[in-house]
Amino acid sequence: MAVYTVLDVDQIAAALRRFGLPPPAQVRPEPRGAVNTGYHLWSGGRRYFLRVNEGKAEADARFEAEVQQYLHAARFPVPELRPAADGRPWVEVAGKPAMLFAYAPGEELAPGALTPEHCRRIGEQLGRLHELSAGFAATRPNPYGPAWVAEQLRRLEEAPGAEAAAALPVFADELARAAALPGVPRGLVHGDLFVDNVLWIGERVSALLDWEMSCIDPFAYDLGVALNAWCWAGGGYRSDRARALLGAYRTRHRLEPDTAVALHAWSRFAALRFAVGRLAGYVPAGSAASPPPGKDWREYRDRLAALRAMTGAEFWALLVP
Repeated sequence: MAVYTVLDVDQIAAALRRFGLPPPAQVRPEPRGAVNTGYHLWSGGRRYFLRVNEGKAEADARFEAEVQQYLHAARFPVPELRPAADGRPWVEVAGKPAMLFAYAPGEELAPGALTPEHCRRIGEQLGRLHELSAGFAATRPNPYGPAWVAEQLRRLEEAPGAEAAAALPVFADELARAAALPGVPRGLVHGDLFVDNVLWIGERVSALLDWEMSCIDPFAYDLGVALNAWCWAGGGYRSDRARALLGAYRTRHRLEPDTAVALHAWSRFAALRFAVGRLAGYVPAGSAASPPPGKDWREYRDRLAALRAMTGAEFWALLVP
């Protein structure tokens, strides 16, 4: 975790001018950025978050901006993206596209605080997102789909640590199964709906963050990501959480039969994608070092193992009373 692009106050002030804002009264780097660089800023009496997109093509930044603008206009709980003075959704900072977001109030859930009621609220928001998808016209394939997973596995096979080497055959087998993933109903998905990407005010969701993995993909994939992220505790899936999430989802968006049938397979792929992504991204090749807190690839290896051990009927019994 680091600040990858170090900006001084003059550089930040120059960026804010292009957003039509005065120089910052206060700047605070966000050290928890895993992919991008972030700065909390106070300017003109308001608080903002400046995100410098690391290694992202303009087309990717443009798609994310369209997602943010569409959802904000629909009164979906996303931080407001402030356009630059020239109308573009970002400005160039240190040769990279930088986006400015209005501060979103709320707090992350404390470790161990997650309840079935939180899962119900997340299911409602995910269902609403998928319902709103019908009016969203932009398109972007999932950049973290099976082809990406295959590339990460190729790299890992070159110099795996002992623990990773034991997991790679299972990952390879699951990737082979992903070649037959159903192309079920699809639309706009978040793709990264983890607990730390949601802010709360009391029991209410105040903001869903980090839309950079958003894309057009099967709704079953988004549901699978959420089930893995929100419904696992103590070494297994919690049926009370899973039923709360899916039940609330169905109050906001119809669970089409094809999505229901495909949900087990896509949940397995979601577990594979994050196990491999974390292993490739946070553990140096051949290293026995522990991953950083909250990014342990073994947590998703274990989820994948649990899902592989379930029959389709057992998986569905987890979700529906």
